[in-house]
Amino acid sequence: MRFHRLDLNLLVALDVLIEERSVSVAARRLFLSQSAASAALNRLREYFDDDLLALSGRQMILTAKAEELREPVREALLLIQTKITTPAIFDPATADRKFSIIASDYAFNVLLADAFRKAIEIAPGLSFDWYPTDRLATERLERGECDLYLTLDTHMLDGHPRRPLWQDEHAVICWSGSKHRNSLSDAAFRTAPHVVVYFGSERFPAFTETLFNQMGIDRHIQMRLPNFSALPQAIIGTDFLATMYRRHAEYFASFLPLTIHQPPFALPNIVEELQWHRSRENDHGLQWLINLFSEQAAGLRCAFASDSDSSESLHQEQ
Repeated sequence: MRFHRLDLNLLVALDVLIEERSVSVAARRLFLSQSAASAALNRLREYFDDDLLALSGRQMILTAKAEELREPVREALLLIQTKITTPAIFDPATADRKFSIIASDYAFNVLLADAFRKAIEIAPGLSFDWYPTDRLATERLERGECDLYLTLDTHMLDGHPRRPLWQDEHAVICWSGSKHRNSLSDAAFRTAPHVVVYFGSERFPAFTETLFNQMGIDRHIQMRLPNFSALPQAIIGTDFLATMYRRHAEYFASFLPLTIHQPPFALPNIVEELQWHRSRENDHGLQWLINLFSEQAAGLRCAFASDSDSSESLHQEQ
């Protein structure tokens, strides 16, 4: 379709080219050959009478015109997505939609796996794309490239709606045959070999690692893994320790030989929240899914409140 001589399909290509600043990377994201992506860029250059992407040394940089177009193009695509291509009415029984969600494997194991199953039971035409958390997650939400972002409240973006789902606390896990199985002192924690999580190829540290660094808690790091789900298998048969959130630790301890300890020092609780782009407030399908996730998380909220009450009672007795 053309509008004022501009092929509107080229706006999608322009948006990705501006973001990636690479024809080859943009081609992969657009599922095009590199020659087709180059042809799209040439047509855009001809229409706007501007290079848009210019070679500087060995890298491509945005021209002033491309910088000027960046936000208007993204806003136009978001408007088309939310106001034109998204159905105004959502009927779970007949809906045919795909939702994309960014979340950690912790959130997947604790909530999303069950929530996805529940959603598909009610709305069998739904499908889901789950993407792991990385350092570009907030940018993808800001650009409207994901439907929902599930992460810690400290990582939420300003200017977009959000909803708290559940709280959790930290726990330390060890193999049930480990020398740490009966107790865990502060000294033992600091001297034991640890397995930790760093996300993605960028080695983006998990919140727990950032927290320990801020608190000045030194440990012997024996192994770095890309997600929390790999921690339990990595410590079985060893004296290694790993720190993860309690709900996740309990999930794995239900079928693996693990012992769960309270950390030997105070650590703050975490809050998991759900966030979506402000332009999606009137998306009835997305709001239905948000409510379903919140209902599924109710059990986690109740369990945390019960555990907190038990811990407080024990503290008072002591």
